[in-house]
Amino acid sequence: MSLRNKIVVLIISFAMVALAGCGGSNSNPSNPPVPPPSGSFSNNNLNGTYVFSLSGYDRTNFNSSFFAIVGTLTANGSGGFTSGTIDLDDPALGAALQTSYVFSHLPASGSYNVTADGRGSGSITVTINGTPVQFGLDFVLSSGAHGLISRFDSNGSGSGSIDLQTTNITQGALQGSYSFGLSGADSTLDDWLATVGSFTLDANGNIASGLEDFADNGNAVNRQSLALTGSVIAGVPASAELITSAAGLGSLRFDAWVIDATHIKLIETDSVAYLEGDAYVSTGATAFPSGTLVLSMAGEDSTLGSFSSGGVLTSDGTSAITGGMEDINDEGYVAQAPSITGSFASSGVRTQLTLNGLYNGGWTNNYATAGNYTFAAYPYSGGVMLLEVDSGAGSTPGIAGGNLYVQTASVMNNSAGYGLNLTGGNGNGEVDLVAQLTTSSGTVSGLYDVNNFGLGLTDASLGGSGTYSPSSNGRGTMQFPSLQTDGNSLIFSLNLTYYVVDDSTVVVLETDSSQSATGVLLLQSGQNGATPLRSHFMATPPIARPAAANTSGTMSATSAGRVR
Repeated sequence: MSLRNKIVVLIISFAMVALAGCGGSNSNPSNPPVPPPSGSFSNNNLNGTYVFSLSGYDRTNFNSSFFAIVGTLTANGSGGFTSGTIDLDDPALGAALQTSYVFSHLPASGSYNVTADGRGSGSITVTINGTPVQFGLDFVLSSGAHGLISRFDSNGSGSGSIDLQTTNITQGALQGSYSFGLSGADSTLDDWLATVGSFTLDANGNIASGLEDFADNGNAVNRQSLALTGSVIAGVPASAELITSAAGLGSLRFDAWVIDATHIKLIETDSVAYLEGDAYVSTGATAFPSGTLVLSMAGEDSTLGSFSSGGVLTSDGTSAITGGMEDINDEGYVAQAPSITGSFASSGVRTQLTLNGLYNGGWTNNYATAGNYTFAAYPYSGGVMLLEVDSGAGSTPGIAGGNLYVQTASVMNNSAGYGLNLTGGNGNGEVDLVAQLTTSSGTVSGLYDVNNFGLGLTDASLGGSGTYSPSSNGRGTMQFPSLQTDGNSLIFSLNLTYYVVDDSTVVVLETDSSQSATGVLLLQSGQNGATPLRSHFMATPPIARPAAANTSGTMSATSAGRVR
């Protein structure tokens, strides 16, 4: 059996009980939720107006494509989304409904339920051309202000975040510099598109200066250091127009959903391409961070399969990466690049970073090979946005993007509750997992929900023998050797390598042969949580390459409903 076929078999076994349920979601009542040490959660923890964002892959009525949702939902604290407005990029759904692929400012409502461990479920409903469309949700809260979310229905899968929105953000509050990272698909729907950059807003919302890099299907030629103009005008949502001269791209229009003055969610609304991501406040200075940096990336390897990596680097803050290491998972092939060095040089807001000895999705004679790769790097408060701009440094390039995070702690909290979101898969489809786990003297336990591209499983046990082992540089491992689904059958083992970023945030990489995936652990801290991970740009790699939608498809009002 080939490596790819082995991975497909293991991915299918990941949702075996869901298959038995004909694609619906099954629960495991023999494993009731256990409250985290920080205290019990309830519906009241989700109370206020939140910015929700999700991206992944949709398959509706035999169509499949990248999708993204960004918008606001108002939770009433008792299980209802009483009002909301969302933007939706979804070519597969648009083809099925025989309408456009971009849907803006859709009124949304729904319901939710939060269990004592901070996990929750729910749904939101919108109406498109008279057809009700429902999206299932599954999430875990780190506090009343933050959470990790996945799409949970039979028509697709994706991951994202929940962030409590600051009210009454003025235009003046947005004045300043931001770095951003966006990913999705280009207008052909067949190719992965990603961009990173920076812009500085004046008091009127105009971009006084800006710079941007693109990679389209791994090709960054003539798409580097492009001038960026446009505006970001405050409102609910704010409107944004970003204009570049990238080959094949013109004016890109976005809705900008403002979480607070330091964090903006962007989703494209013009059908030129389909992009979603984050913009974070930056100093606008050229300084590249010094000290220990945590690396997290995802993308495609040279054979167009899913690739993800994590690691720890050391920066002198001036010009050199003096040392580091990288763990990789390339479609279930797990390896390590043990010695990484590099160099960087800044010009204005943009830094060009070259990493030597890195593994980045290249294959030679069916074996992973390390090499030298170049990235466009845009620092922001707490980290750096990364996008590979060397076109993979080969004739059949891989491509990757992600983040460097400034490390301020190196040990996970003991006897603490964490929320986990893990997203990945392979060419057979995307898998998104949401879990709550509790650490205790080297052991870990909890419950998880998983969606394997429309096949759902809920309330499954992480097993009673989960362990984790720390190390001095913040890199550790976590193993779940005997995951259960129905209280009896053992299905698979889950191995994670983790990298501590700060007191509340841990980046994770799946390091087993089941799938290629990245994710994040957020410390659960009750109603008033610490600031979450600044960015999870490109957390979802192009696991199933966006397939062109079948525009001849039809969908009835009944079949359009998404029911968990």
